[in-house]
Amino acid sequence: MEVLDLIKERFSPYEFTDKQLTEKDLSTLFEAAGKAASAFNEQPWRFVYALRQNEESFKAIHDCLVDGNKGWTAGVAALVITVVSKNYAKNGTENTVAKHDLGLAVGNLTVQAQAMGISLHQMAGIIPENAINNLNIPEGFEPVTAIALGYYEGESGVKERKAVNEIAFNGSWN
Repeated sequence: MEVLDLIKERFSPYEFTDKQLTEKDLSTLFEAAGKAASAFNEQPWRFVYALRQNEESFKAIHDCLVDGNKGWTAGVAALVITVVSKNYAKNGTENTVAKHDLGLAVGNLTVQAQAMGISLHQMAGIIPENAINNLNIPEGFEPVTAIALGYYEGESGVKERKAVNEIAFNGSWN
């Protein structure tokens, strides 16, 4: 079996059209994210989002980005800040795999977005303190990344990927 086209064609654009997303679109994406596996089924991920048409909320999230991301994201259809719970709800101990689980959730969100014709670009460049303050993120939670969402109509910019034998090793590291 071959890798799914949705996965092969994934691309992170820096340019988006002015077509808007809807609350229903985002609800579908977050539902897909919520189906991800997680340790003890804790589902430690949270998403704080704003559609561009909600100017005040959009600005609050936009102000959480580092300067290098602010310019190219000013016109995206939606912005998201990803957040994780630092501790397990079941026993209060540190959840050392929360970011891993968040990655699985964002992976689901990414594939669902591709299936819906929505593009996204993930960003590590955030200012966590701004996210905590601007978005009322409570104690015990940590902002991790940002995601720009929208529609892209340019040419695919799929980048060259490492070969499987460079990332997977049978039995021991080669």
